[in-house]
Amino acid sequence: MIKRRKKTGSIAIPFLITFLISMVLIGGTAMIIYDKIDDDESSLIPMTNEVGTLSDNDSHSILFVLDMSDTLGSGEEETYEEYDYEEEEEDGEWEPEEKSSSDAPYTFIIMRSEPINKKLTFLGIPCNMQIGTDNKKADDIYIEKGTTALESSIEYTLGINIDRHMKFNTEAFTKFCNIMGGVTFAVPGGIDGIDPSSDQQYLSAKQIEAIISSGSYAGGELQRISTAASIVSAMLNQANGERIAGNLDNSFEALSSMTESNISATDYSNRKYAIKFMLRYSDPEDSNSRSTRAGFITPYGSSEGGTFVADRYFADDIKSIFEPLDMNASEENEDNTEKETAKDAE
Repeated sequence: MIKRRKKTGSIAIPFLITFLISMVLIGGTAMIIYDKIDDDESSLIPMTNEVGTLSDNDSHSILFVLDMSDTLGSGEEETYEEYDYEEEEEDGEWEPEEKSSSDAPYTFIIMRSEPINKKLTFLGIPCNMQIGTDNKKADDIYIEKGTTALESSIEYTLGINIDRHMKFNTEAFTKFCNIMGGVTFAVPGGIDGIDPSSDQQYLSAKQIEAIISSGSYAGGELQRISTAASIVSAMLNQANGERIAGNLDNSFEALSSMTESNISATDYSNRKYAIKFMLRYSDPEDSNSRSTRAGFITPYGSSEGGTFVADRYFADDIKSIFEPLDMNASEENEDNTEKETAKDAE
């Protein structure tokens, strides 16, 4: 009997062809699925892992100066004559009516940032507050000597350390308000162009500027600066912290180019992880709720003759929030401060 040999090739070739066809089909399907995922931008989100640490050393204080004299003038009270053409005196002469401007173009607010506690505190400094070794009004010191001298004078009077400062003009402040997304706020009475309401209403950047710069508050300068600190706090609490943190690098770059500041790129780089952490993790779980990350403090004291004097206990009260001033370090930096003051005044 003759044994027939099995044709191994006849089995291997069909198996190989089947395997190759399967791989083509599977691979093609995978490519189609991948292309669909790749086309959907929401499916592929670039992840940026930022690594850093938090400590008490991340806490810092910044003096913010809002100078709207570019659009409101110097703020000095001006009088002018306006003739009433409907009323004529019996002798035929027009009776002038005296009017005055009450805009407040300068606003000074200190921000204390405590990232480790996810907390921001704003302290408004009245323009007519006596500060510094000469007990001059805050706005007089700013006008005569500039931001650095104002910073040093506040430090001296309140005994707190201020790390940096940033000066906004009207355009820069409008940019800041737009970055925050405006604010919903109960408008106090006496503001030109804005209807007062006990109910909160959405305010644009221009309306916020009008409220902050109004000089017609019944409570005077103290009420104005308290309102300013309150409205800035409200903006921070109503803003989406995740959104602000995600775009913080671009926002810092934009504002840095529009403001006068001694905050360097290195300062920002050293603090940005802590700031972003504070913003992201202070958002409430309920999207309809508002954060409580920011609060504000109003100075207390006495007002006489248009000048505000802080109570001697006020400086002690804020030491629990603000870093006490190191007098030795202050004396060492006195020469540098004088040089910067001269530069600001130029």
